[in-house]
Amino acid sequence: MESADRSGHTLRAYAGAMRDFLVWYESEEGRVPQLQDLTPIALLGYRNELQHGRAKSPSTVNTRLAGLRSFCGWLVERGYLPADPSSRLKSIGRQGPPAPRGLTDRQVNALLREASRSRHAARDYALVQVLLQTGMRIGECAALDYEDIVFGERGGSVAIRAGKGNKARSAPVNASARQALASYVAPTLGVESTVPAVARAWPRRRRGAEGTPLWGSQKGGRLSAQAMRRVIDFLVRDCSARRLVPPDASAHTLRHAFAMYYLTDNPGDLVGLATLLGHNSLDTTRIYGQPTAATLASRVDRLSLNAYAE
Repeated sequence: MESADRSGHTLRAYAGAMRDFLVWYESEEGRVPQLQDLTPIALLGYRNELQHGRAKSPSTVNTRLAGLRSFCGWLVERGYLPADPSSRLKSIGRQGPPAPRGLTDRQVNALLREASRSRHAARDYALVQVLLQTGMRIGECAALDYEDIVFGERGGSVAIRAGKGNKARSAPVNASARQALASYVAPTLGVESTVPAVARAWPRRRRGAEGTPLWGSQKGGRLSAQAMRRVIDFLVRDCSARRLVPPDASAHTLRHAFAMYYLTDNPGDLVGLATLLGHNSLDTTRIYGQPTAATLASRVDRLSLNAYAE
């Protein structure tokens, strides 16, 4: 192989690739390969073995494929082969990050039950519901003021002013979030903890609530994002101790859960989800459209090809 434009490291890597191919071929065929054995099928078989067997990363596979292509090109240039068997041997793509893990129905319910039993039950339950039902980030949630929320008996919305990149957006507030908020703010508003009662009182609160935090701390100030994370972490800790929720769940897991549930109920609506989550690019949102390993296993199990499907 010509070495003018290649470093010593690259040459060693390419030579290693050829040795690895020769060892693999001899193991597969039970004989030492000859020049005529360098065929597209043999090279493809080697690539598949690397991709699904011995190689640990796409970069390792692609380095070895580059070595084979370089060697085959050299053999053609020198007249040892009439045509390049590696001309259509493509590199493999890098796998994208795995789909984020959300929460199952049982895990969501366990977390909500735990919140309803906490020291600040109404606040913590409302916090978990708002994060779950809107998909907003914890920092966005912590920045909410009363004036940011339009609370109606049959609908509602929240203006998220502290979005990532200082971009504001609006998100709907569904019935579950409104009921949880009603129970939380009713004592402050001096009304019954029902959605209709809070809906009637909320406009008065909004008019005089400029800069008043929605989430209050014990000291009367704003509940910080860090304090909110601690609230969620405590709930997760207590649930995971009973194996009800994954121990690595966090406040951000609630955002993932919202996204996963949204796409399950609205398949393919990445544009809508990106709008709700405040993503600037669909590439960021597209990760939620990737099936999880469990989903793929379930789909494969249900294939008509599977003679042992339950």
